[in-house]
Amino acid sequence: MSRGIGGYMNLIAADNTMLIYSYCCYNVNNDDWREMQKMEDGEIFIDRDALVEPEIHRKMKRMPSGRKKLIEKRVPRDYSFSEMLGAGQVTIKNASGTWMKSPDGIDLMACKMLYKFFREYQETGVIQEHIGYFC
Repeated sequence: MSRGIGGYMNLIAADNTMLIYSYCCYNVNNDDWREMQKMEDGEIFIDRDALVEPEIHRKMKRMPSGRKKLIEKRVPRDYSFSEMLGAGQVTIKNASGTWMKSPDGIDLMACKMLYKFFREYQETGVIQEHIGYFC
């Protein structure tokens, strides 16, 4: 059973140096959750330098038919949100539906969506236009 807390972020602008996402977060347990779900008033700015590229391992593998095939595997690298936030590579303007904040005053739902964004980027190598998270 879920807690009824969700959020999503949409890419609104991208160039060679920065990605800008608008986001919202909502709590289904509140009466005004439908209005909060429609309000994308939070902003997330991601510097392109913050995108951590995965390690790519390549090896030749013998297939059952006897032929050799080149196999590529993307291995995610570690990254630190605190370092990115401290360096100004990631900036978050909290949404009005923020239900829980970190000790630094950052929306935890935005952090969870950023975690999902960086993980999907390392797995696929593609910048996602829409990312949703519900727990």
